[in-house]
Amino acid sequence: MKIDTAIEKFREHLAHEREASPRTVAAYSSDLAQLSAHVHDRRGESASLSDIDIREIRSYLGEQLNKGLSSRSMMRKISSIRTFFRYATARNLVNQDPTLFLAQQIKRHSIPTIVSEERIQRMMELPDTETLKGLRDRAILEFLYGTGVRLSEMLSLDVGHFVPFAETIRVVGKGDKERPVPFGGMARESLFDYWRIRFGLAGGATESRLAVLRKEPAFSSDGKRRISARTVQRIAEKYIEGVASISAASPHTLRHAFATHLLDNGADLRAVQELLGHESLSTTQIYTHVSVEHLKKVYKKAHPRS
Repeated sequence: MKIDTAIEKFREHLAHEREASPRTVAAYSSDLAQLSAHVHDRRGESASLSDIDIREIRSYLGEQLNKGLSSRSMMRKISSIRTFFRYATARNLVNQDPTLFLAQQIKRHSIPTIVSEERIQRMMELPDTETLKGLRDRAILEFLYGTGVRLSEMLSLDVGHFVPFAETIRVVGKGDKERPVPFGGMARESLFDYWRIRFGLAGGATESRLAVLRKEPAFSSDGKRRISARTVQRIAEKYIEGVASISAASPHTLRHAFATHLLDNGADLRAVQELLGHESLSTTQIYTHVSVEHLKKVYKKAHPRS
């Protein structure tokens, strides 16, 4: 059987039999399409599914590793290939599952680089709030840090998600799972200041005024179009690098800071897990390593015999 034909059958299996989310189906399809392209490059267009052996899989993974993919991305690709070949074996599309010979990989969590609370405060003062662009940038920074949401979750929000006014908003995370996220303080104040100027709300961003703007994107690049992920990444890089010398500054840096600062100030680990939308507590526990370092510093500074 042709490789792409088998992948298409697997895609239909995921979408219709397993009822996986469109995002999951797209991720698996993308990973397997890359594997298919790799095999075709090496073996020609006539290559079939049975031509994919452990050497081809290792060659593909080695190529991906050389591109600088993270440990997490590599693990996702391995998972996609394993799942695909379990399906192919069960449906007798191949005689033997080549991933049986693929060594188990250990998922490594790197400890995130954290920007201190003091530097976050300084960062928030950098945008020029006398301009619409500055108000937007401040609102984005405050929202990402104040809620801890993922970039993709923030980008999908419309004005209507905030109406009626409440102490929480609901965001849609991984696996299309919805969760409540507390929304208040400077995040709320900065967002409403931005909307007041953006939408020309002379009397302020009241509930009734915003109700007619429900379908407008919460954050915009030019006042109308939804802001892109790349634009938000550039904004985060610009302002974070303005206060901290760290590599790979990104919107996720503010999510890391959100989680770590909550734990440093006494928040419960499981509560932080819920706020972040993590399926597993172990994913959230990477932040406890940073918090333990914080506790060590407090101990050494405060204990008389440390």
